[in-house]
Amino acid sequence: MIQYKCSSCGGEMTIGGSGGFVCPYCGSKTFMSDADFRGNEVFRKKLLEYYKAEAENKEYDYGTDTMWKSNGNISYTMNSGQPLSVKYMYKYDYNDFECYLAKETVVYVFNNEKCKNRFKEGIQRLVFPEADTKLHRCFPKLKMEVSLTGEKEVLVFERRPNFYPVYLFEPLESEHLAWVISRMENICCELTYSEIQHGGINERAIWINPITHEGALFGDWGNVKALSGVSDIKDVRRTAISIAKNEKEPKELYEFLHNAPAKDAYEDFEKWDKVINEGFGGHRFVKM
Repeated sequence: MIQYKCSSCGGEMTIGGSGGFVCPYCGSKTFMSDADFRGNEVFRKKLLEYYKAEAENKEYDYGTDTMWKSNGNISYTMNSGQPLSVKYMYKYDYNDFECYLAKETVVYVFNNEKCKNRFKEGIQRLVFPEADTKLHRCFPKLKMEVSLTGEKEVLVFERRPNFYPVYLFEPLESEHLAWVISRMENICCELTYSEIQHGGINERAIWINPITHEGALFGDWGNVKALSGVSDIKDVRRTAISIAKNEKEPKELYEFLHNAPAKDAYEDFEKWDKVINEGFGGHRFVKM
């Protein structure tokens, strides 16, 4: 445990949530400067590890996910003979599988192994830049793979707290639609970097966190193909129009949504960034 003496009362201070130390006895607070850290790299490393762990704990605090509630429960039998129970909020039916929005996971139940493999291979075609630290968070993260009786197959993905399909929040005011489009333009850039197209971007596939303004792409990964054209970018526009409260304001937003996309996701992102600056007055975090 990291300890630091209080200059006021001599008590042992503890690490506070604002990047410093707080005394539990007298309430005094103090912060360490670069000079305090100099020559004590071991302590500095431990402090950074502590902050990282605290951030991760908050990120997976499902107690903050007050929107989630159980609307159903379904049970399957695994090949091992053990039951697999899924308590879910929403169920989405696709041609080859069913998708369940559970509290801590997103569960896909496929009709057969071929469908599961096609879906899984679609995600595995993603290639991330070496310097990437955040883009991978925008895509499904596999937690578990299960075989069921009756030839059904299951892929269980991580669901971080407060992530939901974007249609649940429609219609969106333009200021909120703007950051959703920003996230999807980022995701399209990653798809382009991987030289693939998702082929199924819509209001059920786009998931957002209304608190942190993060986005993720779920939906059907079984139709992934080699990149050809700008169909994903067009799908982002179509989806944005369908969930907008007023797509005509500001005018820069309307023009972007109804004009043809750029030749690729990178140039399209540049066009969108211009809309943010000229139509919305720059990048701003507006609580939803």
